[in-house]
Parts: sequence; structure tokens; C-alpha cells
Amino acid sequence: MKQTDFAKTLARYLADFLPGQRNVSPNTIKSYRDTFKQFLMFMQEEQRIRPEKITFTSVTTRSIKDFLQWLETSKNVSTSTRNQRLAAIHSFFRYAQTENPEILFESQKILGIPFKKKQQQTIPHLSMDQLAYLFEQPDTSTKRGRRDLALMVVLYDAGARVQELIDLKVCDVRLAQPAIITLKGKGNKKRNVPIMAKTRSIIEGYMAENHLLENGRQQSPLFHNSRYQPFTRPGITYILEKYFKKAKQCHVDEVFPDRIHPHMLRHSKALHLLESGVNLIYIRDLLGHVSVTTTEIYLKFDTELKRKALEAAYPQVVSKDAPAWEENTDILQWLQDLCR
Repeated sequence: MKQTDFAKTLARYLADFLPGQRNVSPNTIKSYRDTFKQFLMFMQEEQRIRPEKITFTSVTTRSIKDFLQWLETSKNVSTSTRNQRLAAIHSFFRYAQTENPEILFESQKILGIPFKKKQQQTIPHLSMDQLAYLFEQPDTSTKRGRRDLALMVVLYDAGARVQELIDLKVCDVRLAQPAIITLKGKGNKKRNVPIMAKTRSIIEGYMAENHLLENGRQQSPLFHNSRYQPFTRPGITYILEKYFKKAKQCHVDEVFPDRIHPHMLRHSKALHLLESGVNLIYIRDLLGHVSVTTTEIYLKFDTELKRKALEAAYPQVVSKDAPAWEENTDILQWLQDLCR
């Protein structure tokens, strides 16, 4: 079967350009792939064009807008997911217009489709007390409990993304002082994260118990399941949810978030560092953000930090001998006397 111009360009984009030239992570490629799987489904169901018949002639600004609307109405996706799909489409058409100059004008119109504004939500995180309650739950008298505690402590202390934790190998851990963990982030960018003494002690005990300090184990995953395979995202989420549920049952007076996910520990680490007065640049480097602008989002939600800053800058406008309201029923006279 003869390939269409759209099929050829999409295949080169996903199989060659993204991994070979952009060096993006497999998870990003998977996300972009899922975008176009949904787009092909939309074209077949709504536009009555089979995937093998789709050409750039049929992929117009109107069809992209209809696809985004279809996602929201038929698939009930959130605004964030809708914007993620649009970001993938924008990325593809920036590449496609260089490979197919004849679609330059239509590509520019597609690139002009704006992202939808969404309501800014608070960052879900755990307080220091809630984090301590979570770490209390694993039964450290058992081998599995000690493993789960080590996993959660590393996830928090290193501020790691869940995929970074999954990819962590024995050779990425340095126990000699200064103790560090080397994480491989987005775009295969590596960063060295210092770990605290207590975390180092927990990791060292875990590695010794599982014979990970022996020669020949350097390429083994640091954390593995009962089949000695690296954990999956659902596996790590399951562990967190299990102990989170126990923590809520043991501390019913504590107001916990409704649910937990691995990224919440990363958010918690960033906010705890911010509350401790750590420079935003250091937090950026620890989290592996490309720009400090990404890290600044935590400043917007650190309400306690805002309160302290406001209190420090609050001027003493009203003097201690300000007239009481009851002493003068004339509001104009009271206002006039207020700031004398």
C-alpha cells in the first residue's frame, strides 16, 4: 500500500526526529503517539476518513479544532489533557512544515491555535507531619517493609520523578561521602542529588540486605519487585496508596489530602525546601528543571511564606492610641482622627 504524505511524515517524526534529533524521553514519545492514535480515531469516526487515507489536505485547522472539541465532549478529558494534546500537535507541525513546505500556510494557522486557559489549582503535597506519619507505616521488621520504606524515602529525599526512581540502578548510588544519587531525567539529562545521612543509612542497609553491594550487581535496578524486575508506575503508586491509607486510619485527626500519587512527594520536597529558606536556584537544580520559571510555581502556593513576607513588610499605619469606634459616632470625624 502506498504511504500518504501524512503517514510518512508522522512515521519519521515519531521514529526518527523525536528520539534521534530531539533526544526526548520514551514517555514523551508515548504521549505524542497516544495523541495521534486519538486523532486517527477521530478522523475515522467523525470525519469518515480511514487512517491510511489521511493526507495533509484533510488535516486542516478546522479538523484540529474539531478534534480538540471532540476530546473534551466525547472523551471528557480535562483542560490540561486537551492542552497536552495540542502541544503534541504543535510540535508535529513545526517539524512537518520543514519537511513539506507546501503545507507551510496551513501549519502556521494550526500553530496559531491557542491553549485553553485553566483554573490554577493548588499543588497537592504532604506536610512534614503527614510525611512522618506516612514513613511510620511500613513494618520494618520485615524485608518488604524495609524495602518499601527505602523506596519512599528516596522518592522524597531525592525529589525524584517516578520514572527516575524506576530507572535507578545500583551504580547510580554513591554511599561514600558525600553521598549522592545520580538521576536520569527528561531528555536523558543526568543530575547528581545529595542525600541526607538518614537516607544514606536506610539505603545502605537495604542494599546490604539485598546483596546489591556485591560485584556484578552494578547494573541491577535499585528497587525491584518479587520477580527481580524494576517496579512499574502502578506498582509504586500501589505501595504509596497502601501506606497512605494506613496513615489516615492511624491519625484520624490529621487533615490529609484526598489521595496520593508519586509526584506528590516531589512537590512536598520542593515546598519543604522553600519553607526552610533554600534558594530557588538550588531547588531548580535538585528537581532537574530546565528553567527557574518552572520552579517558581511553588512560590505561588507557599501561603505560609507569603504570610511571613507580608507580616515583615506590613507598615504600622494605625497607632496604638487610635480612637475607638464607640467614642465617636461620626464616621467622618473618626476617619479623620484615625491617622493623626
